[in-house]
Amino acid sequence: MRGLFIGLGLVGGALLGSVVACDSDATASCSVGSLDCACTPGGGCDPGLECVGDVCIVVNTTETSGNATTESTTTGDPTAGVTTTPTSASGSTTAGVDSSSGGGLLLDVGDGETGVDPSSGCRAIDVLFALDSSGSMNEERAALAATNAFSQILVTLEGLNGGGIDYRVGLTTANDHGFMVPLGWLEPDPWFDSTVTELETMSLAFNGAAGQIDNLGDPPTGCEHALTSAVNLLVSDTTNFVRDDALLVLVLVTDVDDYGAYDQAGWCFEGIGCSTPPSDLAALRTLLVDTVKAGQEDGVAVITIAGDPASNDGVNFCNQPGSCGCNGPDCAVFHATRLYAFADMLGEQGITADLCGANVPMVVEQVLTDNVDQICQDFEPEG
Repeated sequence: MRGLFIGLGLVGGALLGSVVACDSDATASCSVGSLDCACTPGGGCDPGLECVGDVCIVVNTTETSGNATTESTTTGDPTAGVTTTPTSASGSTTAGVDSSSGGGLLLDVGDGETGVDPSSGCRAIDVLFALDSSGSMNEERAALAATNAFSQILVTLEGLNGGGIDYRVGLTTANDHGFMVPLGWLEPDPWFDSTVTELETMSLAFNGAAGQIDNLGDPPTGCEHALTSAVNLLVSDTTNFVRDDALLVLVLVTDVDDYGAYDQAGWCFEGIGCSTPPSDLAALRTLLVDTVKAGQEDGVAVITIAGDPASNDGVNFCNQPGSCGCNGPDCAVFHATRLYAFADMLGEQGITADLCGANVPMVVEQVLTDNVDQICQDFEPEG
């Protein structure tokens, strides 16, 4: 475990900064994520390619119906283990896992209506990513921040609610490090603005900022708090990242909870664990909705990609509950009980996805398309 295991000087269960080599048939100049080259550590590839057997390839299937022949790209199940909260009781697109049928991806494609009136709903979105800085999350951070994968996320973001979305993107950690920017960042704001920075440049900047997280090292044992860290930053922010007329979206990515009960001091051994008490979830919701968004409850959405507390894969040697990867001494992903409870408090605007087996960038794309798009359409900024 990245928490107590590091505190005890043992080896954690997650891979730390693994390097994926190119396919054996590729040349030495093979670019990770490119055609016939290795996928990113998190299973990402350039747009139009799919990761199959750790190699990026084009996978097409041909279907014939009557006299018509169509081609479609086979994507497999990029969001294995995802559980998302529906954004609407009717007419919206939702994705999730059917536990009764072995976890197959479910899609409710709504009523078949097409086209969105771009004059309604939100026209601007502020997205803050809060990424766990622990070594056990190196692969997930690398996958999300890969320039091609993140470019596709930005394309999806810009295309919400009929297209033409004005967006801002910020990056922080699960341990109150403030906004992260790449080395040499010269812009006055510590975040990225689509009206100032082109998409490709923004992807490179996000990649560089994520690289700075790698240099921070592990947070204090058991004290990761992606949600609390994000809310703290927004409440104290003086750079005007959050706009009144923009939908605010938090994306939390971690393999533990937010000040989880099982990470508190004394859970395992006396003197080991986090001595900081957990934040009150109701208070965090009030800060996010009332303080940060001035009471615009429909102007906030939170995407949590973390361990599903309903998935029980055993415990580690400290009896800390894991969602997957438990092998006796350790687990790869631990229950995010508080983070999932916070999502429930937000109703349809709290979306959860199990980190276990998930391709993080593709999960973000899916949730933006299936959930945030509808939330954006329903949000009518005051004034």
